[in-house]
Formats: sequence, C-alpha cells, structure tokens
Amino acid sequence: MRSFALAIIVFLASVQTAQAGAWLREEGSGFTSSTSSITQEREPSGSVYFEYGLREKATLGLDVSFGLDRTGAQSGSGTVFLRFPWGPTDGNHKWAWHVGLGGRYLNGLISPAIETGASWGRGIQIGERYGWAAIDGSINFAAASAETRAKLDTTIGLGFTDHFKGMAQMFMTYQESELFTKLAPSLLIQPGKGTYTLQIGAELPVTGGGSSALKIGIWRDF
Repeated sequence: MRSFALAIIVFLASVQTAQAGAWLREEGSGFTSSTSSITQEREPSGSVYFEYGLREKATLGLDVSFGLDRTGAQSGSGTVFLRFPWGPTDGNHKWAWHVGLGGRYLNGLISPAIETGASWGRGIQIGERYGWAAIDGSINFAAASAETRAKLDTTIGLGFTDHFKGMAQMFMTYQESELFTKLAPSLLIQPGKGTYTLQIGAELPVTGGGSSALKIGIWRDF
C-alpha cells in the first residue's frame, strides 16, 4: 500500500508528460506530460516530459524518469535536450534529431551522460479515421559507472472520435548486453476543448523480464 500511495503522490505532484517526436513545437508553444506506473509487485515509477518551441526550427526539451523496485533500490535519468529538423519540414514525412546533456541515478550515485538521437513521424489514415505513426531512437552515453543505453520506441495512434484516441507503443531498450521490450497500449481521453489529455494504459513485458504495470498520465498543450 505504501508503494501504491507513493505512485499516486508522484502522479499528482508532477507536472502534466508526453513523448518525444519528429514534430517540432511552434515558437512560443509547448507541451508537458507526466505518467505514473505501478507493477503487480507494487513497484512505482514515473516520468516527466517537457517541450517548448524556442524558435521555428529549435525545440527545447526535458525528459526525466525514475523508479523504485521492491528492494528499495532507486534509479532514474534526466536529460535536457535541443531538437532540430532534419531535412524539409513541409513534407508528409517528418524527420528530426536531438542532442542533450544529463545524468543517470542509481542508489545515490549520479553519472553524467550525453545523449543523441533521431526521430521520424507522419500522419496516417485508416478508413475514415486519422492518426499518426512515429519512431524515436536514442543513444545515451554515461560515465563508467553506468552502461551505455540504446532505445528505440515505436508509436501508432488513431483517433476514434473527437475526444477518444487509441495508442499502441513498443519500447525497446538495450543495456548491459540485454534487450528489454515492452508493449504499451493506451486510451487517450480529451475532455472539453482538448487542452488536457488523460492517458490510461498498461505496460506489458515481452522480452528481458519485468512485470506488467498500470499506467496513468496527463498531457497538456499550452
């Protein structure tokens, strides 16, 4: 119960989390999102994500994640990054790249880290419904105390109505010579004018072990 309460507190205290992508933010506009998850073993984790359009071709971002396992071991990472377009921005296919600085955290030990990555995305149509597809890849190089981490995230989203969308994500992480893969289906609910989005979903381990988790998040455009 203490772990469950911690997950709820983290969810309520964090600012509204989303995902990185190839679509840059318009100058002066931004996006925030936060998610909290708890596994079957009552292990809480969470993330906070922020993007802001500094100018037409530069987006500033912050990506923070953290977790607590059943033994009490704490871990997390944080990166401040800049994203730039890669090629033309007016085509159907969107490309971008990013570079960032941050660190990794494990049981009180902080390791500086640098990160770089690339993203692809485009709008899609299935029947009369519209949505999006995206692939985001990154490599995070940390100091000797932390392993290099490579990530590849795939997202497909589809609008059902003006207020309901479905999203399926596959998260792949390669670290410590092992591949961890998770499938993450979500329902996105946009009440009112759609400034806020409620995310309700799950994370299901495919490879590398781990436990299934319930995920709740809030997104906000501003």
